[in-house]
Amino acid sequence: MKRYFLIYLVSVLLLCLNVWPALAVQDESANFFESKIRPLLAKNCLECHGAAKHEGELRLDTEGGIRKGGESGAILLSDEPLKSPLLEAVRHEGLEMPPNGKLSEEEIELLTEWVRGGAKWPKHAAPIVVAKGPRVFTESERNYWFYQPQQVVSPPSKEQHPIDAFVKGAQTPHGLSIGPEADRRTLARRAYFDLIGLPPTPGELQTFIEDDSIDAYDKLLDRLLEDPRYGQRWGRYWLDLVRYAESDGYKQDDFRPTAYRYRDYVVRAFNEDKPYRDFVTEQLAGDELLGEKQSLPTEDAMDATGYLRLWIYEYNQRDVEGQWSAILNDLTDVTGDVFMGMSYGCARCHDHKFDPILQKDYYRLQAFFSGIIPRDDFSIGSTKESNDFKAKLTKWEEATAEI
Repeated sequence: MKRYFLIYLVSVLLLCLNVWPALAVQDESANFFESKIRPLLAKNCLECHGAAKHEGELRLDTEGGIRKGGESGAILLSDEPLKSPLLEAVRHEGLEMPPNGKLSEEEIELLTEWVRGGAKWPKHAAPIVVAKGPRVFTESERNYWFYQPQQVVSPPSKEQHPIDAFVKGAQTPHGLSIGPEADRRTLARRAYFDLIGLPPTPGELQTFIEDDSIDAYDKLLDRLLEDPRYGQRWGRYWLDLVRYAESDGYKQDDFRPTAYRYRDYVVRAFNEDKPYRDFVTEQLAGDELLGEKQSLPTEDAMDATGYLRLWIYEYNQRDVEGQWSAILNDLTDVTGDVFMGMSYGCARCHDHKFDPILQKDYYRLQAFFSGIIPRDDFSIGSTKESNDFKAKLTKWEEATAEI
């Protein structure tokens, strides 16, 4: 019995002598992977090359994915590991990864060490998973020019009109110069086309040409800015942005008989030079301001919130819940595009990859609109106004029936 036990003990000892060094190496490489490489890949790579999304058919969340490579081929070279496409990409030697900013030198060195050692992936190690948490935006993303506050800049010269001074300052380094001053006829036509979209009449043109006063041009601009056609011309740009239409814009495409009130509000706002802050607030929440801001006319408040009814609509749509979801998405997207000058729509499904817009930001904005209750059971404006509009509409339809 003692002899067999001795043989067993020696066998175990020999086995340990052969195996433990290997186990020690394996534990060391596993610790390096788990403590250094796994979090590095999770932080910088898996948004585009993980389980949910793998651009270029490349996955970096599993050993099989890394060994396989992507549609461009292998990313690890066993014979020349330091020339592996993975390392060239993170060093920005050709393909640049990650695309939103180069890794730190320390991170590049960690990846290099891992690849040099054979890119060992611990046996039975789970796939890398991106931890759920708030999106962290990089300094380069936050420093994007679009999100910087405006600065007060002095014109480079006080001898010219500030606009001319800035233009000249940009032209001079390129060997360009400002064109000759326009004659009065050309100047007047430019002003008319710019401000009201129509040419001056011969009489209007002659009046300006014969006006020798030093402020003749200023008076011409004042007249055009006071012309009702100014608001009609420039209000159209805003109406295009908010996708204004006088019908439902969908399969049935029913006529919207009171949509013109929002159109007239926009034209009126331009002609009255309404402050932009009020212009925005009235459209998004005019009905909420009536109690707080007594100076805001009731008609302005209600007409302005016509913005919230410009969505496409189909009155006999059977999928009511689906249509309401599409309406809220449309309203959220358009509000981001128009009022903030940012494309918000992608954040409906995920945090923006480059813009500092989170998915939760999208739904916070949408939550503001979710309480809207469309109302068609009361009229805006007087009965006389409504009847006058209907009479004008009938007359117009009869006059244009042939076309």
